[in-house]
Amino acid sequence: MLLDGALGPASGAWAAWRSQTATASCSSLVNAVTAGGAAGDGQTDDTDGIQRTITMAYEQGACVYLPPGVYRITRDLDWTRPASIIGDAGSAAVLYSPDNKALADTGYGNQWDRGPLVDNVVFDGLRIDLNGPYKSGLAIKRSVFVNRIAPGETPTGGGSNTFTTAQVAAKLSNLRDSQVTDSIFLSDRPVDGGTPVYTYRTTGVTVSGNLIGADLSSLGWLSRWPGSRSWTQPPAARLDQLRRLTGLPNALGHLQRGGAFQLDQNLTVSGNIVIRDPRSRAKSDHALYAWGFGGLIVKGNWVRGWPQSAAGGLKVRNGTTATIAGNHLDGTAVLLYTYAATNVPEVFQDVVVCGNVYDIRNVTAGSDHSGIQYWRNFAGTDVERSIAVFGNRFIDPPAGQPGRPDISQSAGDPDAFGVHDNTYPDGSPVPVVGMRPAMPTAQQQARCSGVTAPVMQVPEYSG
Repeated sequence: MLLDGALGPASGAWAAWRSQTATASCSSLVNAVTAGGAAGDGQTDDTDGIQRTITMAYEQGACVYLPPGVYRITRDLDWTRPASIIGDAGSAAVLYSPDNKALADTGYGNQWDRGPLVDNVVFDGLRIDLNGPYKSGLAIKRSVFVNRIAPGETPTGGGSNTFTTAQVAAKLSNLRDSQVTDSIFLSDRPVDGGTPVYTYRTTGVTVSGNLIGADLSSLGWLSRWPGSRSWTQPPAARLDQLRRLTGLPNALGHLQRGGAFQLDQNLTVSGNIVIRDPRSRAKSDHALYAWGFGGLIVKGNWVRGWPQSAAGGLKVRNGTTATIAGNHLDGTAVLLYTYAATNVPEVFQDVVVCGNVYDIRNVTAGSDHSGIQYWRNFAGTDVERSIAVFGNRFIDPPAGQPGRPDISQSAGDPDAFGVHDNTYPDGSPVPVVGMRPAMPTAQQQARCSGVTAPVMQVPEYSG
């Protein structure tokens, strides 16, 4: 076991971890190689060694420390006793699963007595799969996730609300008060794509500051990625090292969805960069898709690679209380829907859409969906209520052309929608269909206070 200081006073791993992690649930590290017997050579089956280390660390109130290396995992790792797992802060520590195994605790009634931390770990093919309302305090930080096609796997396609386990890198069901931050999600699934983050019936979860999809042939811009500020090893160096260790291709933006969020309460999805490779054969089905929401915040995300169509980038449907603010949408749409359904509420109420920047300068004219669009597929009354669309900016060459609304709704109640101060760069108003002019209330304005859409210069996919 490596006690505080036992790595040596000059140890970069321990010092960097201690400086980055002010509130960890342990005061010491258990080394997966020297204490757990793992090899980390990429060839040895390290499943038993990593499992042994998790058990030892949990029993001692310690954290697992993964030295640099590749740890081959061939069975699910049991995380019902969730020791925190810390990778080396200065070099890649890779948990590699060729067959899409999981770090898992899916027993609904299982209870955690501590909130685990996953920090500076690379999950190459290994998933995180957690379920249960008695689990809280999970923190995933500064980690890398890679979705791959497993040997012998037949991709099933995509597009429904049900995902294969192999498509999801981090599945969080029923968890409370947890976070996924400053991490990188990559997908090498060119047929069915990945859905890196999937949440279901969570409460108080935050998904923020992550990079979802990337081209490893052009990484210089990552120094400007806000999520990189917390890393010790620059993310570009980590990804370059990972490519050399594991033979990853360059283009890793095969995404069906960047994130899927179902029936969550008080979920925050903020500051993420979601970049799909438009050349991918994988079906595109929204960069960020939330349905059945309650108390949703989608703020400050940057999205590119999804079409300006019914498969568009940001989709929010069926729920109550959402703030969609300060997002940058490059070439894709905001879709607000209510569907007839039995598993989600048939309402769309108390929703603010404000301060977003919508850029379709590089989109083919005649795309079939406007910038912000609401639609429902059933008849009824009192479905929509208190929806405000204001302060959005449209960078749009055919600005103001008759018959081409960039804000519209159909099949809903026009009186439930208030629009105000949505403009093109020249200050001219955005054409609106199916919504009434109305100033937002003070409370609605407050939800947009201080919001600024991110400005990013991200290279196109070329590798």
